[in-house]
Amino acid sequence: MSNLIKYRRDIDGLRALAVIPVVLFHAGYSQVSGGFVGVDVFFVISGYLISSILIREMDAGSFTFTGFYERRVRRIVPALLSVLFATLVAGYFVLLPEEYVNLGKAAAAALGFVPNVYYWSTSSTYFGIDVAILPLLHTWSLGIEEQFYIFFPLLLLALRRVNRRWWLPVAFVFLFALSLWANLRLTGEEPRFSFYMLPTRAWELLAGVLLSLGVFRPARARWLANLLALAGLILIVVPMSVLDEQSAFPGLNAVYPALGAALLIYSNAQVRTGVGRLLEANALVYIGTISYSLYLWHWPVAVYTRMLWDSPYNKPFIVALSLLLASFSYRFIESRYRRRAVVGQPGSGALAELGAGAGLLAVMILSLGLFQGLPARLPPPVQAVIDNPDNLTAHDHCVPFIEQHSDRETWRCPLGAKDQAPRFVVWGDSHAGALAHAFDLAAKELGIAGETIWSGGCRPILGVFRQGKRRCLEFNREVRQYLAAHPGIRQVYLAGYWRLPVSGEGYDNSNFMILDAQSGAESRRENERVFLRGLQRTLQAMQDREVFMVQDVPEVGSQFGKSVSSLLARQIWTGAEIPSGHYFDDSADAFEAKFRELLAQLPAPPAYIPIRPRLCPQQKCPLAAGDKFIYSDGDHLSRYGASLLEPVFLPYLAQGLAVND
Repeated sequence: MSNLIKYRRDIDGLRALAVIPVVLFHAGYSQVSGGFVGVDVFFVISGYLISSILIREMDAGSFTFTGFYERRVRRIVPALLSVLFATLVAGYFVLLPEEYVNLGKAAAAALGFVPNVYYWSTSSTYFGIDVAILPLLHTWSLGIEEQFYIFFPLLLLALRRVNRRWWLPVAFVFLFALSLWANLRLTGEEPRFSFYMLPTRAWELLAGVLLSLGVFRPARARWLANLLALAGLILIVVPMSVLDEQSAFPGLNAVYPALGAALLIYSNAQVRTGVGRLLEANALVYIGTISYSLYLWHWPVAVYTRMLWDSPYNKPFIVALSLLLASFSYRFIESRYRRRAVVGQPGSGALAELGAGAGLLAVMILSLGLFQGLPARLPPPVQAVIDNPDNLTAHDHCVPFIEQHSDRETWRCPLGAKDQAPRFVVWGDSHAGALAHAFDLAAKELGIAGETIWSGGCRPILGVFRQGKRRCLEFNREVRQYLAAHPGIRQVYLAGYWRLPVSGEGYDNSNFMILDAQSGAESRRENERVFLRGLQRTLQAMQDREVFMVQDVPEVGSQFGKSVSSLLARQIWTGAEIPSGHYFDDSADAFEAKFRELLAQLPAPPAYIPIRPRLCPQQKCPLAAGDKFIYSDGDHLSRYGASLLEPVFLPYLAQGLAVND
């Protein structure tokens, strides 16, 4: 018996409804700020189709694991290999050595069907500031589906052997509920895991499985089917325009498009609804037919286009080129391998060809690792920019602050004159670490000594922690004890990425909600109260010292990528036009005014040290000065950038010196 199920044009149209917003979102069209939910629609479709095929084959007694996985390989791998090969070749001309090595690792993960695990383990976030240099980030969703294809047939076959008619749907309802619960629970606590990993995404595929199992009685009444179809369309379309990169996701926000997709599949199964006829339009069906290739090609096209071309025309260019490549890929790659003879029949060479292609890719990937991204490609001036020691803050003179931390996440760095007892401490997170050079220069000018004590992600606010993460609670407690044991330290400078604990949100859609022993229900307003209580504890603990709060640096954000120096080095290499003369506009950032209002609520606000006027004259913030970079990434100063702030801190340190003397 054929493995095919009844063809439904409306499902191809639904594929188009899923892929078009994804492409437009990644191309930069703000009208579909939530276009990323198209992937959730794909998951439901995939779960429905795969389970329908498997159930029909198992009912007919024609199912074999060999046949199933061979079809999956011929469906998925040919176009994927083509995109991986093209992306690696293009990277030779565009990516800097470290970026190229990372691309090779991502390609290896895609070949191994674990790209989602790779991006989760490397802290790469779908909405983060490093997406601009990750041409294969979109393959994470293929990892979800491929892993589902590995486990689902085994589970389905095992459950069918239990001789109870009700057992199969009940088991999958339970698995669906368990995965959905994990998604809702972990989106707040572990957003990257919830986004990338199968346990918190399986419910979307299982929603399609439940439809194929006939858990729900068919909607045969035309009025009901039309109503459900319209509701499904609304549940998909509205999130695409309402959600954005700052929305909590997946969580509850992923339920809407997934439910919408399920309703559209369900409502059109027995009745041809008005929405179903709309989805059967020839243009939508065609785009749905090429949707897999379109999804594969569009993201590398978007990443490389933006790397090379800063133009208002790049958005339509990305869409047009993606469609062209997808059409070619479907016609000459996907279709060709789908028609090849199955394993064991005469003339079957599909898997041998694909194996050879995968072997060639493996050699390319291995070469990138062995030869460290082929740095000989770069002209000497470009390599000099990358190697400029002023680009990053040096920490080679630091020692671990908490010795038992084997990951060396906490640092104590001497500043200023040597062989003197420290008079001041800069306490905070990695932003404090980036400011250390400014304090070092000012302290040397005055002939005094100090220290920076910092830990990445840990703002200097006592008694505060994030759900399930108490590392910073311990770090700040240790700093307090250290200061109590060193009464000669008379000045304490608090520095940090204040935006995160105040707002409770990161630039990458991550949850930075903070808690303390008095916390109530999580909310934006409660988060501000927790921040103020923690800061007040810090000030009370330091009441015998002179405490200053350092204004945070202006946040460049994701528009320039994770590494500013890499961006400018690539532009020099490729001859691309450098955008906006190395400036970004800080005038639209409303956070600073809100932050000052928040500090004013303290009983005795600390002295506040403004640094933005020095970095951003007239609210225009330069990324570089001559051949020196002021920023190392979207929110950290470079060593040179920190040196510009020496005159800012000099009078405060001199004031402390005069008081102590």
